[in-house]
Amino acid sequence: MLVQKAVKVQIYPRESDKELLAKHFGVRRFIFNKFLEIRQKEYLENKVSIGYNACSALVTEMKKQPEYEWLNEVNSQSIQAALKDLDGAYDKFFRKISKFPKFKSKHNSRQSFKVPQFAKIDWEAKTLKIPKFKTPFKFRGKYSGELIKINSVTISKNASGKYFASIQGEFEIPEKESTGEIIGVDLGIKSLLIDSNGTEIKNERFLKKALKNIKYEQRQLSKKKKGSNSRNKQRKVLAKQYQKVTDQRNNYLHQVSTKLINDNQVIVLEDLAVKNMVKNHKLAQAISDVSWGSLVSMLKYKAIWYNRQVIQIDRFYPSSKTCSHCHHLMSSMDLSIREWVCPSCGTHHDRDVNAAKNILRQGLNIMSGLGTKSDTKQKRMEASGSKQSPRSPKIHVL
Repeated sequence: MLVQKAVKVQIYPRESDKELLAKHFGVRRFIFNKFLEIRQKEYLENKVSIGYNACSALVTEMKKQPEYEWLNEVNSQSIQAALKDLDGAYDKFFRKISKFPKFKSKHNSRQSFKVPQFAKIDWEAKTLKIPKFKTPFKFRGKYSGELIKINSVTISKNASGKYFASIQGEFEIPEKESTGEIIGVDLGIKSLLIDSNGTEIKNERFLKKALKNIKYEQRQLSKKKKGSNSRNKQRKVLAKQYQKVTDQRNNYLHQVSTKLINDNQVIVLEDLAVKNMVKNHKLAQAISDVSWGSLVSMLKYKAIWYNRQVIQIDRFYPSSKTCSHCHHLMSSMDLSIREWVCPSCGTHHDRDVNAAKNILRQGLNIMSGLGTKSDTKQKRMEASGSKQSPRSPKIHVL
């Protein structure tokens, strides 16, 4: 199957190349900020919004001026990519997808520039060649599938001083055979997840394990004088601690998501509102550490690659309060209750396993066309004892 995806690898530039990389980062930042200022000024003074073509023509004229000769030292394609990024930011703003674009700062933790064309990669020799650099970069990394075409390469530098290349292109991914397995998955904090078969996957809590070292390094940073070299060195030390946690977590989530995709044809999950949940300050750190959003995102795109299906049920569906055996709905259930006995049929439930079974059942209803979002409304009315008749039918149980 031919898919569009990106592969991120770590590159190892020579000391002689780092100065040219810094120029590329700076020029990309300068072009973005300069033309953001020009576009704002043009609109305020003349009520005219200039686009990419007009900006590109201005860049051509700027390069001819002696004061902007240094623009010729970097790859011209990267300059055009910066203008396209600005144009895309404006487009997202007017479509109300994101906020108005902000000026870029050299103090940002991440610096980057894009090479839209002419990048060459050799996976056997582990080398990446981009324009303006005499020698190719050595890199470390791997990917699944076969690279058919490179669309662009984004070179970036993170807060810890490491360099990366994100290679966007077309990849041929081999399809996996159908397993016929369908599971429901209940995401949690104590355990990363528990499925409807009772299988529990541990939450490794990478941030919690590293928190002692992170706090120590943060205290050391706070003691350094602002603007000093020692503070800059300590900032990198702290950034490496955070980067290690991120890398460990992402690696673990990739392992878990790949196993779920390999073993199951259909995976049913809850549609969790993570942004709202982290507003609870007692659980915010634990929820951020477990990273449900990243796991769900991985499952979704891997499902597309490997001909699998991910179904998300309504976030308000009372999966924990419903008996998976007789479907009796409890009026309330405190979060501290991890095991309970159904008062209707007497079945003993583990809270998380029971929730996973109910999630699976609701997913099966959705697949058959019987379950809808209105099922949740009906369940809430039943739990509250309301006698009002809803407009939609009751949930159908397979």
